[in-house]
Amino acid sequence: MKKALTLALLGTVALSSCSVVGTRAAVVSGQLNGFNSDQNLRLALVGFNNSQYVADGRRAQVIDKVLTGGYTFALPRNVQSGVYRLIVFRDANNNNAYDSGDVVLSRHNGKSLIYAPRDNYVYSGVKYGWNIRNDANGDIQTVVLNNYDLTAAR
Repeated sequence: MKKALTLALLGTVALSSCSVVGTRAAVVSGQLNGFNSDQNLRLALVGFNNSQYVADGRRAQVIDKVLTGGYTFALPRNVQSGVYRLIVFRDANNNNAYDSGDVVLSRHNGKSLIYAPRDNYVYSGVKYGWNIRNDANGDIQTVVLNNYDLTAAR
């Protein structure tokens, strides 16, 4: 009975992890520093190409700074490979999407989110799926995508 219970538990854990393990989905998290909670703030995943943000307006998420001072952002699995950043913006027209008229309130944190279709894509050490790259020293985070802290650009 004990062995059957252990196998059932392991099977449940394996099945529940199928949504992340073996796919390109991931979650990134970090702290928010210097933002006021009454500014209609949102997070958005944006492409970064030729020093310009490229909007992906479908992925905005509300920041609840009052409760935690941090955030967790679900990264999509069906995006083009490339370099991305997570930004904090003021949703001026309240459409829950980053638009060209919205003001970016966060500054670059020195890290990039890399979405790779295969290992060692663009940078050595990058793994298939989502990665965080420290732009200063080239270190790559591939498993736990945390410490992607965002600071207000004041």
